[in-house]
Amino acid sequence: MECYHGAAKRQRVSTVEPSALTRLANIDVLGHLATFLEAGELCQVRATCKALGSSDESAFDGLSMAEEAARRIFESASDDEKAMLPRHNGEGWIELYHHLLMLRARLTFDQLLGRFVEYQEGDKAAVQGSSDFGTSSAICGNHVMRTGKHWATFIFGREVSGCRSVGVIRPLPGWDQRRLEQFHPANPIFWEDLRRERTSRWEGDVHFCQLYHTGICWYSNWEGTDRRSDWEGVNNYDKRIGTLGMLHDLNSGRLSVYQKRTKSGHSEGLAGWRVLLQEKQQQEKQQQAVPARGRGLKGKNLVAMRARKAAAGGRGDKQARKEDGSGNQGELIVYV
Repeated sequence: MECYHGAAKRQRVSTVEPSALTRLANIDVLGHLATFLEAGELCQVRATCKALGSSDESAFDGLSMAEEAARRIFESASDDEKAMLPRHNGEGWIELYHHLLMLRARLTFDQLLGRFVEYQEGDKAAVQGSSDFGTSSAICGNHVMRTGKHWATFIFGREVSGCRSVGVIRPLPGWDQRRLEQFHPANPIFWEDLRRERTSRWEGDVHFCQLYHTGICWYSNWEGTDRRSDWEGVNNYDKRIGTLGMLHDLNSGRLSVYQKRTKSGHSEGLAGWRVLLQEKQQQEKQQQAVPARGRGLKGKNLVAMRARKAAAGGRGDKQARKEDGSGNQGELIVYV
């Protein structure tokens, strides 16, 4: 009897679920629901049943209903947003939807590499060294920038001694889970592992570029070339100024430095995916970490420090746009 009632109960439940799924398995309903979901949550929806996750149906040109919902959300984005996110070969619409959400989101240091860097009062937009010894890095790994011009403003804590630096680096997915004691991309002991992260979206042979508060700029291809760069305009750089603006043009591969909204100089040859990074002994707080909307920017994967974004032509970006023109395609991330 107990088994019978259990079976009847299961039967009653099963008679309800198909109708609920039938109502959900409507592209208009799912499309509306998807606007409230993160990309990972939409992936979970896709996995709930064949009707939502199967790509066998011909109604959406071979896409699953979940992928079609993500495609419609992306296509409804602004022209500026879509221009910043060109779709790569083989890239799914849910993945592209994820990058759209990241483009709109507050910029944060999502990856801390090494045990000598920590968030400032729990704020992921601000990091600081946790010790006077050792080298660590903070990376804005979730915010991939593919094309257009990307602007970020960094504010350095004046009370902090030691090295202070910011720069761009290739994306390093999962590296924050390695529990490294220390990390710096210029250290040759990491180069072999770093090269294994290479994808077809990497362009050029400069895989990380870093500007120190002293005005010294270093870059590397992680294969033996690790050298100082005599960047154009270094004589205009004032190391006493604690606020630094950076504009990365992914098309031209140019990384420009601004102080007091005036261009100090630039470095060439940066193409392919990158991210922003920071070192351990500096206390960085990015007031604007702003990927300015625009066209261009070469390289793939750019991430920045801080918490706030602005559209191209926003504060601090007008003069930068006048001087640097359009950019190329790619993706980068910010490193400190």
